[in-house]
Amino acid sequence: MTNNDDLRHYAIEVKPIGAACNLRCDYCYYLGKSSEQGGMMSDEVLESYIQQVVAIHGLKAEIEFAWHGGEPTLCGIPFFKRAMELQRKYARGRRILNTLQTNGTMLTDDWCAFFKDHQFRIGISIDGPEHLHNIYRKDARGEGTFQQVMRGVELLQKHGVEFNTLTTVNASNVNNPQEVYNFLREFSDFMQFLPVVERTQPQSPTMQAKEGSGRKWRIALPPGLYSPLHNREGVAPFSVPAEGYGRFLCAILDEWSRKDVGRKFVQTFEATLGNLTRRPAGLCVHEAVCGHCGVIEKNGDLYRCDRYVFPEYRIGNILHESLGAMMQTNRQFGEFKLESLPRTCLHCDVADLCFGGCPKDRLVDKLTLFGTEHRNYLCPGYRLFFRYFKQQIKKIINNES
Repeated sequence: MTNNDDLRHYAIEVKPIGAACNLRCDYCYYLGKSSEQGGMMSDEVLESYIQQVVAIHGLKAEIEFAWHGGEPTLCGIPFFKRAMELQRKYARGRRILNTLQTNGTMLTDDWCAFFKDHQFRIGISIDGPEHLHNIYRKDARGEGTFQQVMRGVELLQKHGVEFNTLTTVNASNVNNPQEVYNFLREFSDFMQFLPVVERTQPQSPTMQAKEGSGRKWRIALPPGLYSPLHNREGVAPFSVPAEGYGRFLCAILDEWSRKDVGRKFVQTFEATLGNLTRRPAGLCVHEAVCGHCGVIEKNGDLYRCDRYVFPEYRIGNILHESLGAMMQTNRQFGEFKLESLPRTCLHCDVADLCFGGCPKDRLVDKLTLFGTEHRNYLCPGYRLFFRYFKQQIKKIINNES
């Protein structure tokens, strides 16, 4: 008999150095969130993490370990060599995939040789050409980091390490979509475009909690539902304008369709096409239900999501509780995304592509006949892009056939 838990997909992101980072990006939402000051993940926590991640994936042939930060390379190569030893110990022949998100500024020949030897897939954070990247992505001295990042990219290429790019779409680069795309396409085959939406004064939300039926873990509701934002003055000045984000994606789609169909891949396009063809989107923001992604901090604390590393969303600690049992409680957290969908979304022609976006961005209060709705700040941009994508993808497919 197959255990149903073996069929559930989990994506456990780990922060082995917590929020520690050598950069001071203006829009960083994670810096300062670490559960304790200084140091990195202990060997005890590292072994428990690897053992339990393998266990919750049952008999699956491939298991992914996702290393994030802060800046995870601050842990040093010896830390990751130990992680590889533990993976071999517990994997028992199953294929292990390691991914690591980095700002790229600390990469060396030794790092890249290590990544190549262990078949890491690397994510590089870069916001476009130098004059755009350096506006917000600065080091501790307040200086731009573009040249250091590009040196890291060159080292990855030199050693043949597979990598993709993650680009934040913010107030500065949102008006330069063609320039950003044409810069990235010179060296990136897979691109992610992440909208920056941050409050003027981000803080841990205070709210009521919802008890899971028969569970001992506390389920807290998404903060956007209890932290209304009435106008754009409530978001930080580096945040992307809502409609601007939609126009940015539309322009990227035009560039991609003219030059790179079948050769370059854009995560948002892949996810949208997945939803259109009733396949898994692979992007939690635009899936009906989330809750399969957890975050483990360096001390072993498990949180419900990378964007919800607040005390209200701490589930427990892997040194004292089962990771599998704790992640089961995230079902209710994930299902609340759909349950709390604004009534307006039910009548939207692109609801099956958007699914209300990430609950953390439901910052806009709207008074309706049915009461106050909490709508996604990016809604105007989402509508613009998804409608345009539906029109254009038909032309793209017809031209290919």
